[in-house]
Order: sequence, then structure tokens, then C-alpha cells
Amino acid sequence: MKQNLRVLFLFSLFLCVTQLTYAQEKEIKGTVTSKTDGFPIPGASVLVKGTTNGTQTDFDGNYSLTASVGDIISFSYIGMTTVEITIGDSSTINVQLEEDATALSEVVVTALGIKKSRKSLTYSAQDIDADELSKAKQTNPVSSLSGKVAGLSINRSASGAGGSVKVTLRGNSSIGNNQPLYVVDGVPLSNPSSSQPGDTFGDINGGNRDGGDALSLINPDDIESLTVLKGASASALYGSAGLNGVILITTKKGRSGQFKVDVSSNLTVDSAAYAMDFNDETQNNIDDFLGSGVTNINSLSISGGTENAQTYFSYSNTFASGVLPTNSLKQHTINIRETAQLFDNKLRLNASVMSSTQSIKNRPISGLYFNPLVGAYAFASDTEQLSDYSNFEVLDPARNIMAQRWFRGTSDVEQNPYWIINRNASEDSNKKLVTSLSLDFKVNDWLSLQTRGTYDKSLLNFERKIYATTEATLAPSNGRYIVFENDYTQYYGDLIATINTQINEGITVNAIVGASTTRTTTESLTGDSGTNGDLQFANVFSFQNFNGGATTNIRQNSLETRVNSIFASTTFGFNDKIFVDLTARNDWSSTLPPENNSFFYPSVGVTGIISELFELPESISFAKLRASYAEVGSGFGADQINPNRQIQFDGSPLVTQVAPFPGSTPKPERQKSFEIGTEWKFSDNRYGIDIGYYNTKTVDQYYEFATSVAVIGAPSARLNSGEISNTGIEASIYAIPIRNDDFAWTSRVNFASNKNKIEKIYNGEVLEGLIEPEFFTLSGKGVNTFGSYLVEGGSFGDIYAQVVRRDANGLPIIDVDNTDPNNPVYTIQQNDDNTVDGLTKVGNANPDFTLGWNNSFTYKNFTVDFLIDGKFGGETMSMTEAIVEGTSNNSARETSNGNVNVVDQNGTPFTLTAQQYYSSAGGRNGFTGEYIYSATNVRLAEFVLGYNFNLGENSFFNRIKASLVGNNLFFFYKDAPHDPNVSLSTGNSLQGVDVLGLPSSRSIGLNVNLTF
Repeated sequence: MKQNLRVLFLFSLFLCVTQLTYAQEKEIKGTVTSKTDGFPIPGASVLVKGTTNGTQTDFDGNYSLTASVGDIISFSYIGMTTVEITIGDSSTINVQLEEDATALSEVVVTALGIKKSRKSLTYSAQDIDADELSKAKQTNPVSSLSGKVAGLSINRSASGAGGSVKVTLRGNSSIGNNQPLYVVDGVPLSNPSSSQPGDTFGDINGGNRDGGDALSLINPDDIESLTVLKGASASALYGSAGLNGVILITTKKGRSGQFKVDVSSNLTVDSAAYAMDFNDETQNNIDDFLGSGVTNINSLSISGGTENAQTYFSYSNTFASGVLPTNSLKQHTINIRETAQLFDNKLRLNASVMSSTQSIKNRPISGLYFNPLVGAYAFASDTEQLSDYSNFEVLDPARNIMAQRWFRGTSDVEQNPYWIINRNASEDSNKKLVTSLSLDFKVNDWLSLQTRGTYDKSLLNFERKIYATTEATLAPSNGRYIVFENDYTQYYGDLIATINTQINEGITVNAIVGASTTRTTTESLTGDSGTNGDLQFANVFSFQNFNGGATTNIRQNSLETRVNSIFASTTFGFNDKIFVDLTARNDWSSTLPPENNSFFYPSVGVTGIISELFELPESISFAKLRASYAEVGSGFGADQINPNRQIQFDGSPLVTQVAPFPGSTPKPERQKSFEIGTEWKFSDNRYGIDIGYYNTKTVDQYYEFATSVAVIGAPSARLNSGEISNTGIEASIYAIPIRNDDFAWTSRVNFASNKNKIEKIYNGEVLEGLIEPEFFTLSGKGVNTFGSYLVEGGSFGDIYAQVVRRDANGLPIIDVDNTDPNNPVYTIQQNDDNTVDGLTKVGNANPDFTLGWNNSFTYKNFTVDFLIDGKFGGETMSMTEAIVEGTSNNSARETSNGNVNVVDQNGTPFTLTAQQYYSSAGGRNGFTGEYIYSATNVRLAEFVLGYNFNLGENSFFNRIKASLVGNNLFFFYKDAPHDPNVSLSTGNSLQGVDVLGLPSSRSIGLNVNLTF
């Protein structure tokens, strides 16, 4: 009986416990969305912590599972922070996940679009989030990188909206091209430029014009991420194309389960802000001539898809009116990208089309010819204003045409500025089409095959119509018509096998083996009626109206290059703590002779994860050490080894282009690079530093040497010679000093220092007829007194000028025996150890070091972002100031008529007025050494104040953000009378000099972002 009672009691207790447990369990359901845009996240993990009880969200981000009160549910998704919530009384739990910047940065897109874990990299690579390119938009998205990447130097163009950008990574290393390679979605982008300024005086054949580049045709809102591969080790897989580093751009694509529409509009007002100091009257005239510009950038994108197919579509337009009258830009860009997963995700398809058109009227130029700023800066009248000559033409009854009107006679460099912008008008038309198809087939768990193909077409056209009565040096009596048409086509294809496997426990292998082919064609047409050929009928601009003469130029050209390559890369991982990286690439180029057309590029690197190899304090979250060595090179242009011969329009003999030196064997320029670096993170990744040192030597520069016509029949020929070295230190430091629910502060500092040296100009090769070079000319002085030369022992970017000789106290020495008091004669300083071509070295255009400080603050719905960008050291020349003071009395310091202390040949001191001193020292061919300034400058490059609006659950919009934006707002410090961050050319010439370039602008405006 007692036994039966005991069993009955235990059974009843079991039922009570079971009933109690059942009563505490309940169904929990809800939705998981993204905090960034409010869209549902399909496939997010929902797990009861400490158990195997879990599920995933469906297509709409919904989930449902059974759990008990007090259980902790963990919500997670790749690339987002994990959220844990304890179950209470509510049965509905909705969660928003934030993007985890740390987690996202663990995967890096590297060469050829290969994704690697950041900790396995053996070289320096720095990521830039897409927001950094679109917070304060610029017409060329690469301009927004200034100060945000250690070792990356950005110089904006002086040619206004749509202008090309000079980008240099780790210093100038080549007498040839120093621009990096741009890669979009793993495929090299064709980035031609039809023209770049190359002369301080100006180009008589249309002016010192900037032909623009392909980067300004990219919609910044289409960019998802950007990675800068700085050294040769990072870019060795691109072979000869990657000599100067690589900038990788990854574009946006549609996502499964998300239909999203993004709209943005950016409107800024631009004003010319950084010009030399003029006297009040001249400044008023210039202010009347230069107006305010307006830039409007609009973008619309639509994305969405299913688990098997996703679509991304975007359209953007840019309308800009420049500060220079009649200067305007119109641009339209369309981007379509389709991605799909087929055959149970074994085959991935990626297809895209990007099309862009750009039209620019009266793009600003530099130099003296065709430059309206010459006349605007030189205008001086006691009775009239410059605006009185906005009526720039008057009827010439003898010819029955409208003739130029100006307050004095015109010259080869000075005309009525209103005449130039209306009757010497130019138009650039740039078009870009890029189509790409990629197929990625997963063979099995460790092998996949990928093939890609790209068609890349660029059409760059230029037209200038020069009306009759333009200055005779620039055009004959009936006017002149100039047309340049350039058609660039690049075909690219590759096949890559990717292997990810494990040899044994603790050893992993990630490898690729592949081959690629690139074919580039160039078709060009030049039509120029010339300075003497004239037009048959005045102001009729067509080829049919050409009146053939010695300077008439009608020329067509067709060039083609082919590069075939094979490559391989292997990363060995040892216990996920040590990584060894090996790459190899071999190129075969059509520009070289068949018996010598192959060149090989290797690299090797090693990384050790110190924080996993050794026991470190808890405060150290991560630490690694890396080292690498690589060799890369640069190929040849289509016309350098076997040059074409030009047939002249007037039937004169054929002209052969510069050819290789007879008997020499051309070989590719080669760069040997070593780098070492370390990366540390502290306090749960809230603080970190990445610091590195590099040493590169570029040898076998291929350039033009002077020769003996009597011996080889030509005044010059090409030969491999010379050596340029670059050593430097780079550091990127980040910190998140404050991070809580209401307030967060993120700060990053980028530092870089580069030392450049010309080790050799001539290798000492003895060839008959070769004149041993003493220097190489980057910017020749011509009829001016500015030059830039490469001299053994010097540096790339050295500036040379004509310098006034001074006494021991630094006072200018005046030749009083030959001096008119109003026109003093200076004595010229000569230093045989520091003089080239009659000019003296006065500085270098490159900074000693650069510093960028980027900050982001978030307080509830408010955001504040600002960038302080500084360049320290280096020199710059204001030839603008020299020209103004040499041809007028319009500078402020001339008008102030202050005194300048000088001495005579005997050391006797006396004074000259500022007007006497500078009017004689100035001029394009004067004492330009008096116009050298420190290039050190610190500016507020960007400022953004934003607000995210609170939206109700029933709002049509998922996100609304409005921002006040500013670019290039002001300088904390600047010595030069112009903006030293502006470059006249993306080539090697005209660095460190301002020659009547358009003053850089300050931009202030509003940006609005809508998501629904």
C-alpha cells in the first residue's frame, strides 16, 4: 500500500513540473531588420543562447520559435553586430541589427577581385567606406580621398568640374606614367586622357587643356567600397599595369529579399576663394568677371531581387555652372547590374552595363594662350571697368564681320576675356561605355572556376572655334578651327581557378591560377586649319573650309597593343597564425619584338599574428607583423618600339617618331619594392594603429636621349637608363573614444612621409652617337624662367628658377651702373652645383609629409563629420603673381607702394618702392625665384552636419537624412598666394607652379538622402 502511494505521489509531482514548464514556454515571433535602412534581413540567425533551439528569418525577415521566459535569444547576421535579448512577458520581439565596421573590414577585396581575410595580408591595403565618397560629394569621386588614405596624394585639377585628378601613391617613381591603375569589380578600367597641360607659356594649338579622365564619369553613389593597394606586393598580380599601385572600386548590387529605392540630391554653391592679392580696383573687376558657380548632383537607384536573381539600377546626372562665365558641365550616367545564382548556387552570374556622357563647355585652362584670366588680371583703366567690355565686339564695316573690342591693342597672350570665352569657345565631349560579364562555377567544396570579359569604350572629343580678329599669333585673319577626336577601346578577358583547401590539420591553402588577355586600340583624328593655313571664308567652321597650308594639320592615327598573361597566387596558412603569400605573373606584350616580348614579375610576403602566437595582455585585441618583397614593371606604348611615320598634309617628306637607339634592346621599366609593417588593435578593437616602412627602386627608365644626327640620322633616340628610389613611412591610427547608446565619436589620423631621390640619370652605357645626359627635363623653361628637371642626386619635382643674387644679409643686389630708378637691373645668382639650364634650384613641389585627420560624431539623430587635411613642407611658385606684376601694377603689394631694401654692388644700402622692385623682378621670364612660397598648408577640407529624421511606422520612407555640406572651406594656414593642392597637369610636368590656373573654389550646400 505504501509503495503504491509513493508511485502515485511521484507521478503527480512529474505532472505538476511538466505542466509548470509547459506553462512557461511560449511562441516568440518578430522581424529582424537593418538599422541602416529599415529593410528586412532574410537568413539572420535566431538562437536560444546555450541551446540548439534556433531558426532563421524568412524572405521578409520574420521568425518564430518556442522559448521560455528568462531565456536569452541571440540575433546575428554576417557583417552585423550580434544582439542578445532576454525574454520577458512580451511574445513579440522585433530587432534592428547594425553594420559591424570591424567585422566588415575583416574581409578585403584584393588584386583581381579576390577576397581575403585582412589578417592574412602581407602588404598594406587601406579601405574606404562608400559614405566617405558621398558625404560631401565632388564631381570626381577620387577627389574625396584626399587626407583619407596614408601615402595617397591627391591634387585637384585647375580645370574645374569634370577635370582630371592627379593621384600618386608612395611618391613619383617613373619618368613615364605615375598614375595608379583603377580596377572596377575586379577588372582594370581604361582611363585615357586625350590631353594634359604641358607648358608654362601655353599651347598655341588650342591652349593648355585638360582632357578629363574616366573617373569623373563614375557615379559616387554606385560605389560600395574602395580599397587602395599601395605597394608592388599588393599589385604584383596586375603585372606591368600595376606599377604605381592599384585603386580597387567595388560597385553596389541588388540583394535578395530587399526592394529598395534610394534618392539623393546634392546642391552646392561654388565661389573662387583662393587667388593672389590684387588691389581693390582690380579685385572688383575680377569679382565682376568671375561669378558664383552652382553644382547639382542627383542620383536614383533601385535594387531588389529574390534568392536566385538580384537587380541594381541607377541613374545620376550632374549639372554645373563654373565660376568662369560660360563654363558649364552636363553629365548623365546609367548603371545596370544583374546578379544571379543558378543550379543550386553552383553557378553565379554577374553582368553589368555602365554608360556615361559628359559635355563641358569652355573648360578653364592654364598658361597664357587662350586664357581669359590674362586680360582680366591685366585690365587697368582710370575711366572704365572691365565689365564695360562685356560688349566684346564691334562691326568692322570693311569686312562686314564683328571684330574684337578691347581697351588697348591685343597681343599673343592678352585679349578681351569676354571675347575669349565667347569667340574662342571650346567644347569637350566625353562618353564612356563599360559592359562586363562574369561567370563563377563552384566545381566542389575546394575548387571554383571564374571567367570574365569586359568591353570598355571611351570617346574623348574636343572642338575649339576661333573667330576672325583673334590675335594673329593664335589664328589667321579668317579664324581657325580645331578638332580632336579620340576613340579608345579596351577588351579584357580572364579565366581564374580558385582553390581553397586544407592540406592537413592546421595548414590551409588559398590559391588562384589564371590567364588574361588585354587588347587596347586607339583611333585618333586631328583637324586644325593652323596659324597660317587660314580658313577660306571667315568664321565658317568645317573641314571643307580649310585652306591648305604649311601649318594645316589633318592627321589620323591607329594604334593597337596586346598583352597576354598568366599568373598564380598562393597563400599558405599555418594554424591561422602565420601566412605566407607567393605570387607570380608573366606578361607577353605586342609592343616588344617577338624574341624579347616576355617579362616576369614575382612577389613573396609573410605575416605573423603576434596576438595568437604569444600570450599578450588583455588590452591588446590584435597584433600582427608583415613583410614582403615584389617586382613589377611598366610596359611600352604602342608607338615607342616600332614607331609610325607621319604623312604631312602638305606632301612634305615622312616624319619618323622617336625610335629606340640603334643596336639597343628595349626592356620594361622595373620596380623592386620591399616593405615591412605592423598592425595593432587595443581595448576590444576601439583603438588601433597600422604603420609601415617601404623602400622602392625603379630601374631601366625608358626615355629619350640626345644623339648625333651625323651618326644615327636622328637628333634623339630612346634608351633604358636611370634609377629612382622612394623610401617612406605610413601610419594610420584610429580611435573610438566614446561609444554609447546616444553618442559616438570615431577618429582617424593618416600620416605619410616619402623621400624621393634620383639615384642615376645615365647608367654609363657607351654607345656611338649618344650624348651623355646631364639631366632629364620634366618642364622645360622655353621662353620662361621656370623649369623642373631630374638631376642625379636631386628629387622628382625639383623646381628651378632665375634667382636674384643677394648679399650676406639676404638683400637683393642691384646693378646701379645700369639701372633706371624705375627699372632696376638685378644681378643673377649662379651656383654651378645647383644650376641647370641657366636656372637655380629653389625647392621641390612635394611635401615632406602629409597628415589627414578625419572625425565622425553621432549624437542621437545628429551627425557631424569633418576632415582636416594638411601637407607640410615643399615649395610652390606663383608665376601668376610674377606675370601680373611684370605686366601691370595690379597686385596689392605694388599699389601699397611700400619700400624694399636693396644694396648696390659695393654693398651700399638703399630702397626701391614695391612697384619699382616687383615690376622689374616680375614677368614670365623675370626673376621667378622671387615668387617661391612654402607649399605647407592645413585646410578644413570637408564639413558635414547631418540629421536623420524620426519616421513613424506607417511612413512611406524608411530613411530621410538632410546634411549641410562644405568642401575646401578655409585654410588654417597657407603661405602661397594660391591653393597649393591644385595641379595644372596629371602628368609629370608643371608640378609646383601656378600659371594663371583658375583659382580653386569653396563649396557650400545641401545634401538630401531618401530611402523607401
